[in-house]
Amino acid sequence: MIRNIIGKEILKNLLSLRFMLSLLLIISLFATGAFMFVGKYRQESNDYWRDTNRNLSSLREHTNHLYELVTCRQVVWRRPKSLSLCTEGFENTLPDRFSFDPFTRDLPEVRSRSNFLLPHFSDIDWVFTISLIVSFVALLLTYDSICGEKQTGTLRLLLAGSMPRHKVLLGKYLGAMFTIGIPLLSGLMISLIVVVSYRAVEIDTGQWFKILAIVLLSFLYLSIFILSGIFISSLSHKPASSMVVLLLVWVVLVILIPSFGRIIAGTFHEIPERLDMENRVAEAIEQIKKDGGKFGKGAGSWNSQEDNPPAAAKYYSAQVNARNAIMDEYLRQMVAQAKTGRYFTCISPAIIYQRASEAIAGVGVSRVANLCQQIKRYQENLKEYIRSRDAEDPDSLHLLFRFPSDWVAENWHAISHERVDFDSVPKFRERDLALGQSLKLAVWDIGLLALFNLVFFAAAYVSFLRYDVR
Repeated sequence: MIRNIIGKEILKNLLSLRFMLSLLLIISLFATGAFMFVGKYRQESNDYWRDTNRNLSSLREHTNHLYELVTCRQVVWRRPKSLSLCTEGFENTLPDRFSFDPFTRDLPEVRSRSNFLLPHFSDIDWVFTISLIVSFVALLLTYDSICGEKQTGTLRLLLAGSMPRHKVLLGKYLGAMFTIGIPLLSGLMISLIVVVSYRAVEIDTGQWFKILAIVLLSFLYLSIFILSGIFISSLSHKPASSMVVLLLVWVVLVILIPSFGRIIAGTFHEIPERLDMENRVAEAIEQIKKDGGKFGKGAGSWNSQEDNPPAAAKYYSAQVNARNAIMDEYLRQMVAQAKTGRYFTCISPAIIYQRASEAIAGVGVSRVANLCQQIKRYQENLKEYIRSRDAEDPDSLHLLFRFPSDWVAENWHAISHERVDFDSVPKFRERDLALGQSLKLAVWDIGLLALFNLVFFAAAYVSFLRYDVR
């Protein structure tokens, strides 16, 4: 009997005008987003490889002597992600340029190709379409699922027999889920066909599994709105009243609460201005200069008769360490502020869904923070490489520190002057998280979405048991 209810719900929805219009709208948005993504990804990939090759050329030029690697400043760019098709993660506004040498790192920078005179519009990615448009369609399919049938009298006839109410509720839920799955899966398939047919984007096996995980996550998210539609419908006696309440709930959960995130982050988690951070660095270095005597005689002198390389190494290393500590703390506060707004707005299923999707796809604020950690580990690997090669030169003083000038690098023999094989030098490469690691980052958000489903299902179940069908 439950199959009959599911079939009846699907047929009723498929024959309705709202379903046909929704299907056309959703497919159009997915197709448009795919075409936009292909053009954007192709351009970003060209830019990325051009800049990456330029950075490798600069690194090659600094392999004439080992000591030159110490002074080599590299610039790496954030690699375009093929899974940005699923969720862009506001990466247009996030840092994409990272400058560093073996000892220091600059603050990440945003170097966009876009015309700043033109307004920025959100990319039409999967998460944008599903969180806004498809979730609203889910409400359109269920706002009259109970009260509408009461008004026509069919609900009374359905419950006049021996059909338990929980089976009726389950049948309506599954029917709505199957129905919403038709435009959703159609749009997703068209989007993937467009992307794959252009051959501009390479999607490996691991990324296909991540795409599948995002699709399943999308159904979990839409299930919340299906259940909320049934719940509100079972509290109402007229479809118009149900639609008004659901519209208000949708606006609050999907639009208003997410919009408060930026305000909340700035209010509850303030960070110092960049100029204040730079002043702190200057003060720390000035203090080290005043205490220069404790590092040894002539620690701050590098081109006079008082040259003392071991003392200078300690002196300049202290400056670098002080600068790095302040910069790392400032970057940590920036990341914490960016995440604070979402922590406060986690009562919105849209924010939870977006955050989980970004974790699985490997984009967004977490990606920038992870990229900074990868660069930090690469610096350590590069220093270890320099140290191991320097140990082979008996003429070197074996003092690995950031040289204050090119004169010091050339005239002191702090680091070996031997030639370096470019192929043996470590190169930076951004690494993606495996699916298991990505799911581990998203597990709490997935749990919250499941909790929303349980709460709305329980509410709909209790409300429908008490519903007067007369």
